[in-house]
Amino acid sequence: EGKCSKVTQCFSDTKSKILSFIKTHPYIFFGIIAGIIILIIIIIVVAVVVSKSSKDKEKEFVFSLSEKSLKEVNNIYSNIGNNDKGTLDKFCEYLESKASNLNEAQKVYLAYSWITDNIKYDHDGLAANKVIYDPDKFFSTRKTVCSGYSRLFRRLLVAMKYDETKIKNIQGYSKGAGYSVYTNPVSNHEWNAVNIDGHWCSVDTTWDVDNTKFYYLCTRPQCFVRDHLPDKEENQFLSNPISLTTFHNYAWTTGRFCDFKGEINEDKSIYNVCGRGKFTVKYNVEYETKLHINRIDGVSFKISPISGGYQVDFYVNQAGKFELTMFLANEDLHYEHIGYVNIKCDKAPSEKYSFD
Repeated sequence: EGKCSKVTQCFSDTKSKILSFIKTHPYIFFGIIAGIIILIIIIIVVAVVVSKSSKDKEKEFVFSLSEKSLKEVNNIYSNIGNNDKGTLDKFCEYLESKASNLNEAQKVYLAYSWITDNIKYDHDGLAANKVIYDPDKFFSTRKTVCSGYSRLFRRLLVAMKYDETKIKNIQGYSKGAGYSVYTNPVSNHEWNAVNIDGHWCSVDTTWDVDNTKFYYLCTRPQCFVRDHLPDKEENQFLSNPISLTTFHNYAWTTGRFCDFKGEINEDKSIYNVCGRGKFTVKYNVEYETKLHINRIDGVSFKISPISGGYQVDFYVNQAGKFELTMFLANEDLHYEHIGYVNIKCDKAPSEKYSFD
C-alpha cells in the first residue's frame, strides 16, 4: 500500500527508471524524442500552410462574369439609348428600373463600363483649376477628374440598389500624373473599393478611361499597391500591408504588368549607376511576348532574351536623371505600357560606350 510514501521519493524513483531505460535502450529513447520533434514540426508547418492558404484565398479573388451574365449587362447597356442624355437623376432612375436585379459583379461592371466609356478626364479644367467634382453638375459636360469619377461610380451603384455599406471612396497615393521617384509622394488621388460577394477589391475608373481592356477593375491587391496606396492601411486588402516607404521604393510598374505576372529583379525605384548596369524583366504568360524600351539620349542599352523574360544591359554615358519607358507585347501583339526604370548618374563616366 503505497510504493512511494513521499512525492520526492516517487519522483526520484521515476527519474532513476528513466535514466536506466536511456542507458539500456538509447536508440529507442532518442527515436521517441526525434519522433516527437518531427510531429511538432509537422503540426507547425501544417498550421502555417493552412493560415497562408486562408490568407491567399482572400487575396486571390478574381473578378469575372459568365457569358450569360455579361450578355445581360451588355443588353442593358446597348439599350440605354438617350436615357443617359438628360440629368443624372433621370439616368439613375433608368438604371434602377433596368439593373436593380443584376448581381453585384454585373452592377459593378455596368457602372464601370459606362463611366470609362462616357466620362473624359478634364485636363484643361485641372490646369485652369476649374474642375467640377459634383456628378450632378459634370454629368452634362462629361468631364471631371479622379474625385468626380469616384463619386459618380458610387452614385450609379447606389441607383442600382447596391448596398452602400459595400462601397468605399478611397483617398491615397498614386504613381500617376505628378509622381516622381525623386520626391516624397503626396496623397492626391481618389478611387473606389467594392465588396463583391464578400470580397473587397479596388477599382479605379479614372485610370481605365478609353482603355480597350480594364486593368484597374478589381486588380489583385498585391498588384494594385504597386501604383496605388490608400491613406488607410485597412484599404490595401492585404494580409501584410506595406508602408509608404516600401510603396515609394518599389520599381515603378503599372497594373498592365500584373497581367503578365511580371517582376523586375531588384524591384527598386532608382538605379544609381554611372557607366554599366543591368536589370531583368520577368513574366509568366503562356504566349510569346516581346520587350520594347523607348530610346533616350544619354543611355545606351541592349535587350537580350533569357529564360522567362529579358535582361537589359545598359550604359549611362552622361550625368543626369533618366527614365526608361517599358512595354511588353500582349497575346494580340499590342504593346502594353508596363512601367519605368529610373536611373540616376551623378558624374559622367570617363569613357563612353554604345551597344549599337
